[in-house]
Amino acid sequence: MQAELECVETFGSGTRDLLAGIISGFVVKVVEYPLDTVKVLQQTMGDRYAGAWDCLSTTYRGGGVSALYRGLLSPLLGSMAECATLFVSYGYMKQVLGVDESTATLSNPVPMWKYYVSGAWSGCCSAFVLTPVELVKCRLQVQAGAEAAGGAALGGAKLYKGPADCVAQIIKAEGVQGLWRGNLGCLSREIPGNLAWFGAYELVLRGIQMSRGYEKKADVPVAWSALAGSCAGVCYWAVPFPADTVKSKLQTDSRYFGKPYSEAFRMVVREEGVGGLYRGVGITCARAAPAHGLLFFTYEIADRWLRKF
Repeated sequence: MQAELECVETFGSGTRDLLAGIISGFVVKVVEYPLDTVKVLQQTMGDRYAGAWDCLSTTYRGGGVSALYRGLLSPLLGSMAECATLFVSYGYMKQVLGVDESTATLSNPVPMWKYYVSGAWSGCCSAFVLTPVELVKCRLQVQAGAEAAGGAALGGAKLYKGPADCVAQIIKAEGVQGLWRGNLGCLSREIPGNLAWFGAYELVLRGIQMSRGYEKKADVPVAWSALAGSCAGVCYWAVPFPADTVKSKLQTDSRYFGKPYSEAFRMVVREEGVGGLYRGVGITCARAAPAHGLLFFTYEIADRWLRKF
């Protein structure tokens, strides 16, 4: 009987993680996508723009709002799948490590290392979902940026009619495995990034819990999750940003196609210096703070709402 109760509780928790992750992924992607477009364009075609604002205004003047949202469908679905994967795998690993937040108190808290390990595991899982989505998103964003700037996308005429056509052409040219081009770069970003993401989120909430004297984590008002999420978003991008730059190069620049991750990394440093690895980091962290604050706030609201059912 006890085993049955545990299975029901585990299933309920996993379902909440899944649904709350899908909802939060949808909301945050719609809000943050234009600035993500700017980030990718700066990483891949940064020499065309004087800075983030120039990139944003040039893209908008060249194609309007639609240019900033070019290729949204793939990453929107991907964001929903990614967030669901992240929160489900994070929750699963916490269970494996014996984390029970319902009994943890200020005097007997959950060890932070368990959150760090769970975050790293979630990043490993999400990378395999995210790599194909990022590949399609980046190629469509680069194409839109080149068109808006009056140039040709990826060194030639317009290549892709949309996300589905992009996927079809990649598979035709490289096989299904081509959809996972840049997966090592994605793993290099997602594992440390999500360790920092979930770790910072839990660490800030722990600090709020201690400073305000809340006995349990569940007692912390949900509004504080926005602050913790903002801090987590900045940490997520600041820590693994060079890996994300290399991933974008591997996925969009034909000069990098087929090269090992380490060689691509050295090429960026050799051609653009260390600063080239951080091109676009400012706009990325600026949009990460409100976007990830919104993500965690939406997740917590959805999770608490789903607990009523």
